[in-house]
Amino acid sequence: MRSNDNFCIILAGGIGSRLWPSSRQQKPKQFLDFMGTGETLLQATYRRFAAFINPENIIVMSNHMYESYIHEQLPNLSPRNLLLEPMRRNTVPSVTWGCVEIAHRNPNARVVVAPSDQVVVTHEEFEKEILTGLDYVARHERLLTLGVVPYRPDTTYGYIQMADERETDIFEVRAFTEKPTLEFAQMFVESNEFLWNTGLFIWKAKTYLSSMHRQSDLFVEMMEEVEKKYTEGESVGGLVADSFAKCPNVSLEQGVLEKLENVDVMMCHFKWSDIGTWHALYDVMDKTEDSNVRIGKHALLYDCENCLVKLPSGKVAVVQGLKDYIVVEENDVLVICKKDDQNAIRKFVNDVQINVGDEFV
Repeated sequence: MRSNDNFCIILAGGIGSRLWPSSRQQKPKQFLDFMGTGETLLQATYRRFAAFINPENIIVMSNHMYESYIHEQLPNLSPRNLLLEPMRRNTVPSVTWGCVEIAHRNPNARVVVAPSDQVVVTHEEFEKEILTGLDYVARHERLLTLGVVPYRPDTTYGYIQMADERETDIFEVRAFTEKPTLEFAQMFVESNEFLWNTGLFIWKAKTYLSSMHRQSDLFVEMMEEVEKKYTEGESVGGLVADSFAKCPNVSLEQGVLEKLENVDVMMCHFKWSDIGTWHALYDVMDKTEDSNVRIGKHALLYDCENCLVKLPSGKVAVVQGLKDYIVVEENDVLVICKKDDQNAIRKFVNDVQINVGDEFV
């Protein structure tokens, strides 16, 4: 039976620049069907949580630019469950606004915070472990992060270092590390002390908000103003916009969690991938005998190995003699680059923006 105290915040406002040229500022990755399943990453995320959380308790946070995509892709989403960010300020103000809204609706609310661009293969295990986390935070005034055991040194994921074990598979957090160098990533994997940071978080809304009050006078001032407006039943739109403008552009980990002492991490066992790069997408897709991934019907590959080729409908590509490459065409842009050079895409985006124009990014 679903608990009315369980809520979910889906974060759907990012750009996804490392999946360019498919992911663009005007229509980023969460609104695209990267997996060829007939549903977008946002739709898959919503469906995953709606299986065990009341849809009336699922809130979608996104940038105001993407309102029409969300209405189109989630037509049954209640209007009050769509919170539109006035500007991009990373995850801190978005999550805080979502928790204020939820705490106003239900003072006992427990919240899962989830990105909209992840792939989970083992759904039953995912549901079981999320519910375990929700039960844990109901019993403890703790902020819970979710991690998975890394199986390779990856420089595109964040890492969480585990400390003392509090309960089975739940540890105190010693440190967060954001996207380390390859040398450090190798050390992290070999040490068995680190987990990949999934970007999934669980806590009671009031525990999070009371923790935010301890961060800085700036956070206290902004939150007290917004909470007062909620209590008085007034519109918070203008005040939220002002708060976003004041808020530092930092991640939740850097801006809040690494400064607190009541933060834990749960070692999770569901099969998970963050679709943040072409390499990550390659990892979760079915492969041919030559370990190639073809997205699109008309890609002909000769003497190619470990490549990803993605074509729009109606386009044909003939590719010969490539190994460990990405070939992606989307609308007016063709990209051919090394698959393992995952940071190069952002450089390409910057160069195209400067030398060619914004309409191509």
